[in-house]
Amino acid sequence: MRRFFAAASALALLGAIAAIVVGIRVRDSSAELENQVFTSRADRLRLVIPRGWRATDQPSYPGLLLWMMRSQPEGQIVLTAEAFTRELYCSWPIACRTSPESLASKYACALRSKLSVQRMRVGPVQPGPRDNEISGLPSVWFEYDDGKRFLRQAVALGPDRAVSLVLATPTNEGRAAHVRPFEQALRTLRALTAEETAPAGIDAGIVAIDGVPADASTAPTDAPSDAAPGAAPAFESAPAPKVNPVGPCPS
Repeated sequence: MRRFFAAASALALLGAIAAIVVGIRVRDSSAELENQVFTSRADRLRLVIPRGWRATDQPSYPGLLLWMMRSQPEGQIVLTAEAFTRELYCSWPIACRTSPESLASKYACALRSKLSVQRMRVGPVQPGPRDNEISGLPSVWFEYDDGKRFLRQAVALGPDRAVSLVLATPTNEGRAAHVRPFEQALRTLRALTAEETAPAGIDAGIVAIDGVPADASTAPTDAPSDAAPGAAPAFESAPAPKVNPVGPCPS
């Protein structure tokens, strides 16, 4: 019975977290969890599980990539990710978008605004570890609570991903006890390189010609004989340009 109530409490906390991290859509995470290392190639993320924490990469909520738990004292750490799009950027309050702070701080500003509406006590934004910035995922973090749930949330922004790492506990003492493993996990959060996200057996920079992988540097560049003069081969077609998430927003 005690385990049942503990599980129910954990799910309630995760439900609260999922409600706070809004705008996340369902998708295939293509994730792996091996030897305490979590890898999501779809989201180009990697994180090391803190020692003594149980982890699962079977998401219970849309956008939730990883769920880590500790029973003594009770605590959960969850990793979520969503696409960083113009729609997400424009959903931030104007005051947050126009601040001189970093993108991660602007994202935190938007989240803190929503939390304040929910009558959460929200602490100030703090800079994240240097390790995240070096890996291409600059981060910030802040704490909040409503007297029943005590959370610390770090947010990081890459070129096309908005990532959150959230520690949730039922007591302030539990949050304080789990700060160190949370920080350890956050320091290991990094973006994967193109080589690390390439399918097994295929190096980054290799293209497929007639279904056969071939190195781009040795791929033929002549157009087919029946092509118009100066026409480029089909396999050289450039992908559609990506829309920069940061830009003008509808009034």
